[in-house]
Amino acid sequence: MSWIIKSLVAIGVATAGAAAKADTLNDGSQNQAKRAFISEYDNALAPLQFVKFCMNYDAECAADTAERTLPSGERAMSMLREVNSSVNASITPMQKSTNPMVARWTLAPSAGDCNDYAVTKRHQLIEMGWPRSALRLAVVLTGGRGHLVLVARLADGDFVLDNLSASVRPWNAADYEWISMQSGGNPQFWVAIGEHGERLRAMRLAMLRTVQ
Repeated sequence: MSWIIKSLVAIGVATAGAAAKADTLNDGSQNQAKRAFISEYDNALAPLQFVKFCMNYDAECAADTAERTLPSGERAMSMLREVNSSVNASITPMQKSTNPMVARWTLAPSAGDCNDYAVTKRHQLIEMGWPRSALRLAVVLTGGRGHLVLVARLADGDFVLDNLSASVRPWNAADYEWISMQSGGNPQFWVAIGEHGERLRAMRLAMLRTVQ
């Protein structure tokens, strides 16, 4: 094999290697971007307490009537940290009834549970001009128990405001089992999310195949 052929082969191998590396990097970037946001699946039933909350505070469950702009960059994170910290400090933790017929979510009480913290944070951020579609209540399990948090969707990912944490964290840095979340399209509807939502969709598809 002449030196010319050897050179062409070497160039081809190097080019193929570079292309493969670029594809790998692109796949990695895409996967990383995908992991920055909570996976959403089929529609889910809204918590009964949420339905009651909407009856008591109907304005909180309405869609935006005018276009709102999401704060950008560090300004957005600064606002999230400020609200998370101030609301956590303003409400005294209190164990409330978990009976869905008795439980009630309340805005800015002097004492309350995780539900009250989450809806109060959402309310304050909306008052500060945030789009409602970017502020979504989410049901999770932590230690086997139900818990409500607020998820803020920014351009670079989903972040969690939680009364159990002083920091605003990426959603996948919180050790939760994600169950359901408000829909970004309509705040009155909810969707199944995370591995829980993935399992539900797989079960539904399996049932459909069985019926067919």
